[in-house]
Parts: sequence; C-alpha cells; structure tokens
Amino acid sequence: MLLILWLVIVPMLIGILLNGILPVFRRTIGITFIIGYLAYFGLFEVIAMPCMIRITYGAFGYCFKYFAVSSGVLAAMGLIRLVFLLKKEGFSFLSIFPGETHAGAHELLSPRSDPKGLKLDYSLEAKIYWGIFFLLLAVQMVMAVVMSSFDGDDAYYVVESLLAQQANVMNTILPYTGGSTSLDVRHCFAVITMWIAFVAKGSGIHSTIVSHSVIPLLVIPFVYLVYVEIGRILFRRRQEVIPVFMLVISFLMMFGNVSHYTPATFFLMRTWQGKAIVSNLVFPLILWIFLWLLEDVRETVANVNLTKTQKAAPWFILTLVNMLSGICSSMGIIFGGGLVALYTLVLLFFKRKWTVLVGAFVSIIPSALYLLLYLYVKGL
Repeated sequence: MLLILWLVIVPMLIGILLNGILPVFRRTIGITFIIGYLAYFGLFEVIAMPCMIRITYGAFGYCFKYFAVSSGVLAAMGLIRLVFLLKKEGFSFLSIFPGETHAGAHELLSPRSDPKGLKLDYSLEAKIYWGIFFLLLAVQMVMAVVMSSFDGDDAYYVVESLLAQQANVMNTILPYTGGSTSLDVRHCFAVITMWIAFVAKGSGIHSTIVSHSVIPLLVIPFVYLVYVEIGRILFRRRQEVIPVFMLVISFLMMFGNVSHYTPATFFLMRTWQGKAIVSNLVFPLILWIFLWLLEDVRETVANVNLTKTQKAAPWFILTLVNMLSGICSSMGIIFGGGLVALYTLVLLFFKRKWTVLVGAFVSIIPSALYLLLYLYVKGL
C-alpha cells in the first residue's frame, strides 16, 4: 500500500494540481499522470542535489524527510483542488479530466466544432487490438519480474540505492568495497538511484527488490503511456489506428534484443537503470512534446482561444523532462539537449516565430545548470 501511495497516488495528485495549465482537451488521465510524475522527479532533483553536495553526514536522511514532506504538501494541495473541482463542476469524472470527453453525433456533424479535441469511440476491431496489446503488456511486466536479469552494473547502481537506504549516505561509500570515499562525481549526479532508495525506505522494502521487481512494473507501462500520447497526435483523426501502432511498438520492444546495447534490451532487461529510462522514456517524451507543439501550429477551433499559460504548458513540461534526463544519466543532458535543438529547428521552420527559440532556451536551463554544477563539484 505504501508503494501505491508513493508511486501512484502522490504523483497523480501532483498532476491534478498542475493539470490546470493544460488546454482543456489535453486534460486527460494519461497526460495528468505524466506531468505529475515529471514534477515529482523535478522536485526530487531540487531537493536531492543540495543535500548530497552540502550535507556531510546523514545526507540521505535529510533528503528523505525534505522530499517526503514537500511531495506530501503538493499532493495535499492536489487533493484540495480535486475536491474543489468535484464540488464546483459536480461529482463527475469529466470535471477532473475534461479531455476524456468523447465526441457525439452533434460534434462530429457540426461545422463549428472540432472533434480533434475530443476522443472517438473505438470499433470492435480496435477494441480487440487493444486487448491484444494489454495482454502483451502484461506478459512483458510479468516476465520482467519473473525472469529478472542481473547486470554487472547492479554491483554499483543498485548497491548505491541500498547504501542510501541502510547507511543514510549519498554516494560517499564505495559500493565495491564498502569503504568511505569522497563524493563520486562521475556517478553521483544520476540521483535516480537515490529516488529508488527513497521508494525503498518509504515502503520498507529492500532496494534490490524495488529495483528489480517494482520499478519495471512502473516504467514499462509508463513508457507505453507516452507512446499512446504520441499515437493520439499522429493519428488524431483515425484513433482506431492507435492500438495497431501500440502493437507495432510492443513487438519492436519485445524483439529488439538484437544487440546488448539496444534501447529495447535496456527497456526490458535493465529497466531500473538511468540509461534505460533516458533512452526509452526521456527521448520519446521530447518527441511527444514537439509533436504537440507542431500540432498547435495549426490554428484550429480547439486551440485558437488558448491562454498564454496553456500555450506555454508544453515548454514547461519540456523543462521538467530535461530535469528528468539529468537525474537519470549524463547522456540525457547531452543527447536530450541535442534532440531539443534539432526539433526546435524543425518547429521554427513551420511556426516561423522567434518565441520558439525562447521556449527552447528556457527548457534547457536545467541541463545547463546541471553541467555547471558538475564542473563546480569536480573542481572542488
């Protein structure tokens, strides 16, 4: 139950707190959960980094307390907003997630409506495809736990989480020998190991069990959720194609072990490692956000009346994604920034507004600060 609290309920409530910045037709359960988790990770980065660098003794203990209280406060605020929406709009599911509204006959036939912002009902064939996809998803999740693969990196990364849980340190004990050391600058900035330690300590479960048996059950469906959102943009007018798209993605993941270093191999066999999260979650998130921005270039009924906050929402989410890339792996800083630059050029070609450059620049500020902080700590 504590795992459900820290891995599902708290991030979802944070997402409900923040989903007011989204356009109405994007306030779905999926996007709310994504933005909640990104803010959850971003908050952990802001708390974990100062604790790790500035606190000498018992650093993880302070990090755990500060993050538990801060995320709890945000979740409580999200709960208050949830109750407020239910009272204001009526106790309706759509009052919280209006983006889940399905198009009726009137919306489909009226020339003044734009069904782009509404969901369409799936045909029987599409529902069958969805059923096959969810069966494959279940198989992957079960196999990821039952046939858990142990990698050489576990001797370092998983042990870092375990040391944080049991010794209250943050990257100041050598995992290979157990001896004390100065802050390991090469690995310490990937604080995803410390977040796993937080989940382990918060739930009272051994860090190794959390890494190998819990994190895959979270990351695998989370990655597919992002691909669902990508599919909703690519096939906005033909939503019955989305389950077929997801089947293709699922098969690519299941049979992508053509090399030890493919993203699919990391996705199913080394799911708990930061490198796996960067290649399979961060990069698709960046693609999804720029597809969102490209879709908004078209002046449609659904987005002509967006507020400035709603127009800035994808750039805010992209900023959170760049924060996530930093806490997972240094590769996320370099390659994530490169993807943002590349996609920004494409977006600039279509939109032809200099504000695109401003949004892109602001979104990579966390990565730049991460790099500067690394150089500062390395020079100490």
